[in-house]
Amino acid sequence: MDPFSAHLDRGVLTLRWNRGVEITHAVAVAAARALAEFHGPAALPLLVHMHGISGVTPEARVGMASYRGFSRVALVGADAVDEVMSGFSHRSPTTTRFFTSEIEALTWLRSSAGEQDGVKEGTVERGTTASRSD
Repeated sequence: MDPFSAHLDRGVLTLRWNRGVEITHAVAVAAARALAEFHGPAALPLLVHMHGISGVTPEARVGMASYRGFSRVALVGADAVDEVMSGFSHRSPTTTRFFTSEIEALTWLRSSAGEQDGVKEGTVERGTTASRSD
């Protein structure tokens, strides 16, 4: 069984990690390659479901934080544990935001690129759409 599933729907890439998966560098590279098949050279928004992952290795964190293939990234988790695991995104060159609501994440991804709620490209905002916890 693959550790993730990936697809493209109405201009948004989606990556869904399977529960219990530890994201290693090799697994992260495989996910990036799978997503690249959908978008080629175009930088599209990415929705990442990270509910229930068991962890992210340091090598995977470095690789994911430096990848520049997306216009913006919404990380969706269930709770504070998922938010803590998403901490590697602070170093990302891509605007990245953590959500506990898929609907809010998709709304943010589909909104205009560039500045959103005072957040400029290349920055990371933590929390839900209603609050900031920088």
